[in-house]
Formats: sequence, structure tokens, C-alpha cells
Amino acid sequence: MANHIFHSLGDQVFETIKEMIINNSYRPGEVLQIDKLAGEFGVSTTPVREALLRLEGIGLVDIERNKGAVVTQVSEKRSRYIWEFRRLLESKVSRDAAVGCTDEEIGVVEVKLEKVIKHPDDFEAYQESDTALHGLLAGHTENPLILESLANLSVHAKRIRYFAENGPFREEVIEQVSKEHSEIIAALRQHDPDKVEMAVSRHLLNAEERTKKALLEMAGA
Repeated sequence: MANHIFHSLGDQVFETIKEMIINNSYRPGEVLQIDKLAGEFGVSTTPVREALLRLEGIGLVDIERNKGAVVTQVSEKRSRYIWEFRRLLESKVSRDAAVGCTDEEIGVVEVKLEKVIKHPDDFEAYQESDTALHGLLAGHTENPLILESLANLSVHAKRIRYFAENGPFREEVIEQVSKEHSEIIAALRQHDPDKVEMAVSRHLLNAEERTKKALLEMAGA
């Protein structure tokens, strides 16, 4: 939990468990026992209990009586709802970014993206690039309600994609995503809201289709 040293103890526990659910270290349906987690993290049960309540609030766990916290399930229907809402919100923020972002900001993301294009086998570089691009898109919208909802949706979308792919993305997936990211960057360079919105919408629709395909393959395996 060293990456979160500037947070409170409760924040550290929350962020750690959240990341472990996103990357499917804690699988859907898994029971998270407070005492066991407290022992693993070397903390009292209080910050663990608080973290699990927060995780319930964003839909990553269900707290069941006499059982504890259970990691929520992943389903095709839930995935569809998440991607639909995300497209609505990212349409708005992408237009704001087209108008508000600077060429310097675009350049920073472009450098990260170029590294991924050269090394599609580097999943950590892909994650960094993906986070940077979507951070840039959301970075010029002031409405805190939109940003809070989008951040929550992004967590769920990432978790479902990692679950569907059963781990790090294959190189061909990263190559396709990077191509779509490059199209978004090119549109941002023109500062054209319509073109940026179109590129982002196309990217999210493709991401949803890739997720749906992977979930179906997993179900049929």
C-alpha cells in the first residue's frame, strides 16, 4: 500500500481492495472477510469495515448479513448498462476536451501512446497510456457530478474488461485499442468537438464489442 502513503489508513485499504477487485485478484462472488483482510493488511478491523462500506457504495461489493462482503458479479447486462452510460458522459467530456486541451497536454499523452505502439506486449505501458488519455478527455469538464460518475463507470468498465480478457490484454487487442486512441489524439489535435466526440464514441462502442465477445467466449469455454 506504499503507493497511497499520503492517504488516510482507510483510504489506503479502500484503494488497495478496489484495485484487487478491478484486476480480479478478488473474483466475482468471492467473500471478503473483515478479520482476514485486517490481518493481511496489518490494520484493525475499523478501516477495513469502512473501506468495504465505500466499496459497496460504488457497487464493487455487496454486504450480506451473516456472510460479509461479497464481490459483485460480472454480467453481460451490467456491462451493457455501464458502457451505455459511459458513452453518454464521455460524449460530453470529449467535446469539452476538444475545446479546452492544449497541444502540450496532447503531446504528453502522445509520448505514452507511442511507447505502447512500439511495445504492444507492455501491458503496464498500455494501462498508463489509457489512463492518461481518458484523464485528458475528462480534464476539461468542470461538473463534479459528471466527473464522479465517469470515474466510477471507468472503474467498472476496466474491471469487466480485465475479467473478460482473463488478465492482461492480448497484443492484438492492445494494437487495436492503440489505433483507436491515435484517432482520438488526431481529432484532439484539430480541436474539433464533433470529430473528437465521434472518435471517442467509436472507440467505446468497439471496446464494448470486444468485451461482449470475450465474455461470450468465456461463457462458452
